[in-house]
Amino acid sequence: MPSDPRIAQALAALDQPIAEFRALVRDALTRAETFQAAQSATVGERATEAAFGLGQFAQGRIDSTRFSVVFAAAHDAPAISLDALERAIDTLRGVIALGNDLFIVDVPANGHLEPVLRTALGEIGRAFGAVILTDLIRTGRYDAKVHDRYLDPVQFATWNSVERRIAPPLIVTIDGGDLHAGELAPFADGREKVVLLVRGDCAPAPLVRCITPGTLVMQAHDCLPLKRVASFDGPAVAAIIPGASATFFHDPAAGRESWQRLVISEPGYAPKRAIGGASAWQMTEELALLADLARIPMVMPDRGTTQAPQTGDVVDRIAAWLLSQSELPKT
Repeated sequence: MPSDPRIAQALAALDQPIAEFRALVRDALTRAETFQAAQSATVGERATEAAFGLGQFAQGRIDSTRFSVVFAAAHDAPAISLDALERAIDTLRGVIALGNDLFIVDVPANGHLEPVLRTALGEIGRAFGAVILTDLIRTGRYDAKVHDRYLDPVQFATWNSVERRIAPPLIVTIDGGDLHAGELAPFADGREKVVLLVRGDCAPAPLVRCITPGTLVMQAHDCLPLKRVASFDGPAVAAIIPGASATFFHDPAAGRESWQRLVISEPGYAPKRAIGGASAWQMTEELALLADLARIPMVMPDRGTTQAPQTGDVVDRIAAWLLSQSELPKT
Protein backbone atom coordinates (compact mmCIF):
# COMPACT_ATOMS: atom_id res chain seq x y z
CA MET A 1 0.00 0.00 0.00
CA PRO A 2 1.52 3.38 -0.97
CA SER A 3 2.42 5.64 1.91
CA ASP A 4 -0.30 8.17 2.64
CA PRO A 5 0.40 10.86 5.26
CA ARG A 6 -3.31 11.04 6.01
CA ILE A 7 -3.14 7.56 7.58
CA ALA A 8 -1.01 8.80 10.48
CA GLN A 9 -3.27 11.83 10.89
CA ALA A 10 -6.40 9.65 10.97
CA LEU A 11 -4.82 7.26 13.49
CA ALA A 12 -3.96 10.18 15.75
CA ALA A 13 -7.50 11.55 15.54
CA LEU A 14 -9.02 8.12 16.31
CA ASP A 15 -6.65 7.27 19.16
CA GLN A 16 -9.38 7.11 21.82
CA PRO A 17 -11.56 4.29 20.38
CA ILE A 18 -8.41 2.46 19.25
CA ALA A 19 -6.96 2.64 22.78
CA GLU A 20 -10.23 1.37 24.27
CA PHE A 21 -10.20 -1.69 22.00
CA ARG A 22 -6.54 -2.41 22.74
CA ALA A 23 -7.19 -2.20 26.49
CA LEU A 24 -9.99 -4.77 26.12
CA VAL A 25 -7.68 -7.20 24.29
CA ARG A 26 -4.75 -6.70 26.67
CA ASP A 27 -6.93 -7.21 29.76
CA ALA A 28 -8.33 -10.43 28.31
CA LEU A 29 -4.82 -11.65 27.49
CA THR A 30 -3.59 -10.91 31.01
CA ARG A 31 -6.49 -12.85 32.55
CA ALA A 32 -5.94 -15.77 30.18
CA GLU A 33 -2.18 -15.94 30.82
CA THR A 34 -2.70 -15.69 34.58
CA PHE A 35 -5.18 -18.57 34.49
CA GLN A 36 -2.83 -20.59 32.27
CA ALA A 37 0.09 -20.04 34.66
CA ALA A 38 -2.05 -21.09 37.64
CA GLN A 39 -2.81 -24.40 35.92
CA SER A 40 0.86 -25.39 35.78
CA ALA A 41 1.75 -24.21 39.31
CA THR A 42 2.92 -26.86 41.77
CA VAL A 43 1.34 -27.40 45.21
CA GLY A 44 4.30 -25.61 46.79
CA GLU A 45 4.04 -22.65 44.42
CA ARG A 46 0.33 -22.31 45.12
CA ALA A 47 0.95 -22.49 48.87
CA THR A 48 3.64 -19.80 48.63
CA GLU A 49 1.33 -17.56 46.62
CA ALA A 50 -1.48 -18.10 49.13
CA ALA A 51 0.81 -17.31 52.07
CA PHE A 52 1.92 -14.09 50.37
CA GLY A 53 -1.68 -13.11 49.79
CA LEU A 54 -2.74 -13.84 53.38
CA GLY A 55 0.06 -11.71 54.81
CA GLN A 56 1.96 -11.82 58.12
CA PHE A 57 -1.19 -12.05 60.25
CA ALA A 58 -1.85 -15.57 58.93
CA GLN A 59 1.62 -16.92 59.73
CA GLY A 60 1.34 -19.78 62.26
CA ARG A 61 -2.45 -19.49 62.23
CA ILE A 62 -3.54 -20.64 58.76
CA ASP A 63 -2.16 -23.58 56.80
CA SER A 64 -1.36 -21.93 53.48
CA THR A 65 -1.15 -25.31 51.68
CA ARG A 66 -4.67 -26.35 52.72
CA PHE A 67 -5.92 -22.80 52.09
CA SER A 68 -4.53 -22.88 48.54
CA VAL A 69 -6.38 -26.14 47.86
CA VAL A 70 -9.74 -25.02 49.30
CA PHE A 71 -9.61 -21.47 47.94
CA ALA A 72 -7.70 -22.05 44.73
CA ALA A 73 -7.44 -18.97 42.51
CA ALA A 74 -8.19 -21.17 39.49
CA HIS A 75 -9.94 -24.49 39.14
CA ASP A 76 -8.14 -27.35 37.44
CA ALA A 77 -9.19 -27.20 33.79
CA PRO A 78 -9.22 -30.31 31.57
CA ALA A 79 -6.65 -30.66 28.80
CA ILE A 80 -9.17 -29.89 26.05
CA SER A 81 -9.95 -26.55 27.72
CA LEU A 82 -6.27 -25.72 28.08
CA ASP A 83 -5.70 -26.45 24.39
CA ALA A 84 -8.51 -24.03 23.50
CA LEU A 85 -7.09 -21.48 25.93
CA GLU A 86 -3.72 -21.68 24.17
CA ARG A 87 -5.39 -20.98 20.82
CA ALA A 88 -7.28 -18.04 22.29
CA ILE A 89 -4.07 -16.64 23.77
CA ASP A 90 -2.34 -16.97 20.38
CA THR A 91 -5.24 -15.09 18.77
CA LEU A 92 -5.08 -12.25 21.29
CA ARG A 93 -1.29 -12.01 20.98
CA GLY A 94 -1.64 -11.91 17.19
CA VAL A 95 -4.14 -9.06 17.39
CA ILE A 96 -1.75 -7.07 19.60
CA ALA A 97 1.21 -7.84 17.33
CA LEU A 98 -0.58 -6.38 14.31
CA GLY A 99 -0.49 -2.94 15.90
CA ASN A 100 -2.04 -0.24 13.73
CA ASP A 101 -2.23 -2.58 10.74
CA LEU A 102 -5.37 -4.07 12.31
CA PHE A 103 -7.19 -0.78 11.75
CA ILE A 104 -5.93 0.06 8.24
CA VAL A 105 -7.23 -1.60 5.08
CA ASP A 106 -6.90 -0.88 1.38
CA VAL A 107 -9.40 -1.37 -1.42
CA PRO A 108 -7.41 -2.26 -4.55
CA ALA A 109 -8.14 -0.38 -7.76
CA ASN A 110 -11.48 -1.41 -9.27
CA GLY A 111 -12.23 -3.32 -6.08
CA HIS A 112 -15.30 -3.37 -3.86
CA LEU A 113 -15.51 -1.73 -0.45
CA GLU A 114 -18.07 -4.05 1.20
CA PRO A 115 -16.05 -7.32 1.11
CA VAL A 116 -12.91 -5.52 2.31
CA LEU A 117 -14.78 -4.12 5.31
CA ARG A 118 -16.45 -7.48 5.95
CA THR A 119 -13.09 -9.29 5.99
CA ALA A 120 -11.39 -6.70 8.21
CA LEU A 121 -14.22 -6.67 10.74
CA GLY A 122 -14.38 -10.47 10.61
CA GLU A 123 -10.79 -10.64 11.88
CA ILE A 124 -11.60 -8.14 14.62
CA GLY A 125 -14.56 -10.40 15.45
CA ARG A 126 -12.05 -13.20 16.16
CA ALA A 127 -10.60 -11.03 18.90
CA PHE A 128 -14.05 -10.68 20.47
CA GLY A 129 -14.47 -14.45 20.19
CA ALA A 130 -11.13 -15.05 21.92
CA VAL A 131 -12.12 -12.71 24.77
CA ILE A 132 -15.39 -14.61 25.27
CA LEU A 133 -13.66 -17.99 24.99
CA THR A 134 -11.10 -17.20 27.69
CA ASP A 135 -13.85 -16.22 30.11
CA LEU A 136 -15.79 -19.43 29.35
CA ILE A 137 -12.69 -21.51 30.07
CA ARG A 138 -11.80 -19.62 33.25
CA THR A 139 -15.30 -20.10 34.64
CA GLY A 140 -15.55 -23.78 33.67
CA ARG A 141 -18.30 -23.29 31.08
CA TYR A 142 -16.32 -24.23 27.97
CA ASP A 143 -17.89 -26.76 25.57
CA ALA A 144 -15.70 -27.57 22.58
CA LYS A 145 -18.62 -28.48 20.31
CA VAL A 146 -20.34 -25.16 20.95
CA HIS A 147 -17.53 -22.69 21.59
CA ASP A 148 -14.59 -23.60 19.32
CA ARG A 149 -16.22 -21.63 16.48
CA TYR A 150 -15.52 -18.43 18.47
CA LEU A 151 -11.98 -18.43 17.09
CA ASP A 152 -13.22 -18.33 13.48
CA PRO A 153 -13.66 -14.96 11.74
CA VAL A 154 -16.89 -13.50 13.13
CA GLN A 155 -18.85 -11.44 10.61
CA PHE A 156 -20.17 -8.03 11.68
CA ALA A 157 -23.73 -9.13 10.86
CA THR A 158 -23.57 -11.64 13.74
CA TRP A 159 -21.99 -9.32 16.34
CA ASN A 160 -24.15 -8.53 19.36
CA SER A 161 -24.99 -5.01 20.48
CA VAL A 162 -22.10 -4.86 22.98
CA GLU A 163 -19.52 -5.88 20.38
CA ARG A 164 -20.89 -3.31 17.92
CA ARG A 165 -20.44 -0.59 20.56
CA ILE A 166 -16.83 -1.45 21.40
CA ALA A 167 -15.70 -2.11 17.83
CA PRO A 168 -12.56 -0.23 16.79
CA PRO A 169 -12.55 2.19 13.85
CA LEU A 170 -11.34 1.26 10.39
CA ILE A 171 -9.29 3.51 8.12
CA VAL A 172 -9.77 2.64 4.46
CA THR A 173 -7.75 3.85 1.48
CA ILE A 174 -9.78 3.73 -1.72
CA ASP A 175 -9.92 5.16 -5.24
CA GLY A 176 -12.69 7.73 -5.66
CA GLY A 177 -14.31 5.81 -8.51
CA ASP A 178 -14.71 2.75 -6.24
CA LEU A 179 -16.51 4.59 -3.45
CA HIS A 180 -20.18 3.59 -3.36
CA ALA A 181 -22.25 4.58 -0.34
CA GLY A 182 -24.49 1.52 -0.51
CA GLU A 183 -21.58 -0.70 0.50
CA LEU A 184 -21.20 1.20 3.79
CA ALA A 185 -24.78 0.87 5.00
CA PRO A 186 -24.48 -2.64 6.54
CA PHE A 187 -21.75 -1.40 8.93
CA ALA A 188 -23.45 1.77 10.19
CA ASP A 189 -24.45 0.47 13.62
CA GLY A 190 -23.30 0.54 17.23
CA ARG A 191 -20.25 2.78 17.46
CA GLU A 192 -18.49 1.55 14.34
CA LYS A 193 -16.44 4.29 12.64
CA VAL A 194 -15.29 4.04 9.01
CA VAL A 195 -12.90 6.70 7.70
CA LEU A 196 -12.27 6.71 3.95
CA LEU A 197 -9.09 8.25 2.58
CA VAL A 198 -10.01 8.85 -1.04
CA ARG A 199 -7.46 8.77 -3.87
CA GLY A 200 -8.02 10.67 -7.10
CA ASP A 201 -11.27 11.98 -8.55
CA CYS A 202 -14.52 11.07 -6.84
CA ALA A 203 -18.16 12.09 -6.90
CA PRO A 204 -18.76 15.50 -5.26
CA ALA A 205 -21.07 14.09 -2.55
CA PRO A 206 -20.53 10.31 -2.37
CA LEU A 207 -21.60 10.01 1.29
CA VAL A 208 -24.88 11.92 1.10
CA ARG A 209 -26.79 8.65 0.74
CA CYS A 210 -25.34 7.52 4.10
CA ILE A 211 -27.11 10.32 6.00
CA THR A 212 -29.68 8.98 8.47
CA PRO A 213 -30.94 10.63 11.68
CA GLY A 214 -28.57 8.71 13.97
CA THR A 215 -25.42 8.41 11.81
CA LEU A 216 -22.65 11.00 11.85
CA VAL A 217 -21.54 11.61 8.26
CA MET A 218 -18.71 13.89 7.21
CA GLN A 219 -16.85 14.89 4.06
CA ALA A 220 -13.74 17.03 4.51
CA HIS A 221 -10.53 17.96 2.75
CA ASP A 222 -8.32 17.19 5.77
CA CYS A 223 -8.33 15.04 8.91
CA LEU A 224 -8.84 17.81 11.48
CA PRO A 225 -12.60 17.18 11.99
CA LEU A 226 -12.04 13.48 12.68
CA LYS A 227 -11.74 14.12 16.43
CA ARG A 228 -15.51 14.68 16.49
CA VAL A 229 -15.97 11.38 14.66
CA ALA A 230 -13.90 9.58 17.31
CA SER A 231 -15.92 10.96 20.22
CA PHE A 232 -19.37 10.47 18.69
CA ASP A 233 -21.49 7.95 20.62
CA GLY A 234 -22.88 6.17 17.58
CA PRO A 235 -21.95 5.01 14.07
CA ALA A 236 -19.97 7.37 11.85
CA VAL A 237 -18.80 7.48 8.24
CA ALA A 238 -16.24 10.04 7.11
CA ALA A 239 -14.40 10.68 3.85
CA ILE A 240 -11.29 12.77 3.31
CA ILE A 241 -11.73 13.78 -0.31
CA PRO A 242 -10.22 15.89 -3.14
CA GLY A 243 -10.75 19.65 -3.26
CA ALA A 244 -13.51 19.76 -5.91
CA SER A 245 -15.93 17.76 -3.77
CA ALA A 246 -18.49 19.09 -1.33
CA THR A 247 -17.62 19.33 2.34
CA PHE A 248 -20.30 18.90 4.97
CA PHE A 249 -20.90 17.71 8.50
CA HIS A 250 -24.03 15.85 9.57
CA ASP A 251 -24.22 15.73 13.37
CA PRO A 252 -27.16 13.77 14.84
CA ALA A 253 -26.75 15.62 18.15
CA ALA A 254 -27.46 19.02 16.54
CA GLY A 255 -31.24 18.72 16.22
CA ARG A 256 -34.27 16.71 15.19
CA GLU A 257 -34.54 18.03 11.63
CA SER A 258 -32.06 17.38 8.83
CA TRP A 259 -31.50 21.13 8.25
CA GLN A 260 -30.44 21.45 11.90
CA ARG A 261 -28.07 18.48 11.73
CA LEU A 262 -26.44 19.25 8.40
CA VAL A 263 -23.92 22.04 7.77
CA ILE A 264 -22.48 22.41 4.26
CA SER A 265 -19.13 24.23 4.13
CA GLU A 266 -18.49 23.87 0.40
CA PRO A 267 -21.26 22.91 -2.06
CA GLY A 268 -18.95 21.14 -4.50
CA TYR A 269 -19.14 21.21 -8.28
CA ALA A 270 -21.51 19.32 -10.53
CA PRO A 271 -19.38 16.95 -12.64
CA LYS A 272 -19.49 16.95 -16.44
CA ARG A 273 -18.36 13.38 -16.93
CA ALA A 274 -18.80 9.98 -15.32
CA ILE A 275 -16.52 8.95 -12.46
CA GLY A 276 -16.21 5.23 -11.87
CA GLY A 277 -19.64 3.74 -12.38
CA ALA A 278 -21.54 6.93 -11.54
CA SER A 279 -22.89 9.11 -14.34
CA ALA A 280 -22.83 12.89 -14.25
CA TRP A 281 -26.62 12.86 -13.76
CA GLN A 282 -26.40 10.56 -10.73
CA MET A 283 -23.74 12.72 -9.10
CA THR A 284 -25.73 15.89 -9.80
CA GLU A 285 -28.69 14.23 -8.09
CA GLU A 286 -26.53 13.57 -5.02
CA LEU A 287 -25.60 17.25 -4.86
CA ALA A 288 -29.27 18.15 -5.16
CA LEU A 289 -30.15 15.75 -2.35
CA LEU A 290 -27.45 17.30 -0.15
CA ALA A 291 -28.89 20.77 -0.76
CA ASP A 292 -32.44 19.54 -0.04
CA LEU A 293 -31.44 18.02 3.29
CA ALA A 294 -29.84 21.30 4.38
CA ARG A 295 -32.63 23.55 3.12
CA ILE A 296 -34.43 25.50 5.85
CA PRO A 297 -38.18 24.88 5.49
CA MET A 298 -40.60 27.74 4.76
CA VAL A 299 -39.94 31.06 6.55
CA MET A 300 -37.33 30.52 9.21
CA PRO A 301 -35.41 32.63 11.71
CA ASP A 302 -31.70 33.24 11.34
CA ARG A 303 -29.64 30.14 10.39
CA GLY A 304 -27.69 30.48 13.63
CA THR A 305 -30.77 29.63 15.70
CA THR A 306 -32.18 26.16 16.18
CA GLN A 307 -35.85 27.11 16.54
CA ALA A 308 -38.19 26.17 13.71
CA PRO A 309 -41.64 27.74 13.46
CA GLN A 310 -44.20 25.95 15.58
CA THR A 311 -46.45 23.60 13.63
CA GLY A 312 -49.51 25.31 15.09
CA ASP A 313 -48.39 28.69 13.75
CA VAL A 314 -47.95 27.31 10.26
CA VAL A 315 -51.35 25.60 10.34
CA ASP A 316 -53.02 28.79 11.61
CA ARG A 317 -51.52 30.87 8.77
CA ILE A 318 -52.58 28.35 6.14
CA ALA A 319 -56.09 28.12 7.62
CA ALA A 320 -56.42 31.94 7.69
CA TRP A 321 -55.38 32.18 4.05
CA LEU A 322 -57.83 29.47 3.00
CA LEU A 323 -60.59 31.23 4.90
CA SER A 324 -59.79 34.53 3.21
CA GLN A 325 -60.09 32.87 -0.19
CA SER A 326 -63.41 31.22 0.58
CA GLU A 327 -66.86 32.73 0.04
CA LEU A 328 -68.04 31.96 3.56
CA PRO A 329 -69.73 34.91 5.27
CA LYS A 330 -67.59 36.59 7.89
CA THR A 331 -68.88 36.57 11.44
